Amino acid sequence: MGGYSSEYKVSMNSGNNMFNAVDRNKFEVFGIEINPNGNVAWDEQNNKIEFNETEMTVTRNRQTLKLDLLFNLVHGHPGEDGTLALKWETAGIPYSSSAPGPSALTFHKAWSNGVVSRMGAKIPKAILIDSQIDVTSLKSKLSDFNLPIFVKPSRAGSSFGITKIHSLNDLKESIKIASKEDDSIVIEEGIAGIELACGLLKVKNKIKVLGITEIISKNEFFDYEAKYSGLTEEITPADISSNNSLEIENISKSLYTQLNLKGFCRFDFILPKNSPAVLIEINTVPGMTPESIIPNQLKNIDLSLKEFTNLLAEEVLENGKNRNFPGIF
Repeated sequence: MGGYSSEYKVSMNSGNNMFNAVDRNKFEVFGIEINPNGNVAWDEQNNKIEFNETEMTVTRNRQTLKLDLLFNLVHGHPGEDGTLALKWETAGIPYSSSAPGPSALTFHKAWSNGVVSRMGAKIPKAILIDSQIDVTSLKSKLSDFNLPIFVKPSRAGSSFGITKIHSLNDLKESIKIASKEDDSIVIEEGIAGIELACGLLKVKNKIKVLGITEIISKNEFFDYEAKYSGLTEEITPADISSNNSLEIENISKSLYTQLNLKGFCRFDFILPKNSPAVLIEINTVPGMTPESIIPNQLKNIDLSLKEFTNLLAEEVLENGKNRNFPGIF
């Protein structure tokens, strides 16, 4: 848990929520915080212990233990973008998230959209720019975009750096905000419709749909404040037709398979009226805080967080047996 991005606090909340849920009858659990000043690790009694990132071991009371698996709850960099996964592959440690290649691809909004559109997913009209672009020249490129539009950092999560603007006169300020997270920026045409999130988990080589949640934000869009300050109504299962539900489930499962994703993921959509669902984001390390979408989907299907972590651990360990290390994809 932790990391180097703006999602650090969210990651710590996700990590601690999962840490507390893991079945102590089956596993001995250690918490590992990744931060720019070094790593911090602790045991079940909250005693500080030593963690060796190279050897993937923990040491306490002069006893050194090799880790059997890792639950990756590091949102953003370096957990969700594949950076840590590359280290874990080299060390031969099974982990709960996707391999480095798919992680890096799906974490970059523009790269991901370019690939999934060829896999059959409908995506928003968008352009990719650099933060240093001349805004005057940019306006002509957006002349055929319907307002409002979204300005997003290519590589960031939890809605950090995203603005929704109703006038091209606000482009300069919105690009400045996005550039605090990433120099690579995506500008997307806004789409009117129902916002939906589909959670998935692979269990015994079969993709299980955890639920589809309808998101109704009290803010102008599902921003950071709406996500974590109670300014959102979430309805699970979503109040949409069975045909729409099946469409979203099928798209999510198809992309999960084609992109060779692992573990639990969340696919976010906008469902316009009388049109196919539009994919707006893929989350390969989605939030697992008590307020997050997937934990609430688990409650809806009467699956406890402890049972969820057991299923996840079994899948991770099985993947570890069948995997040739190191593997990029």
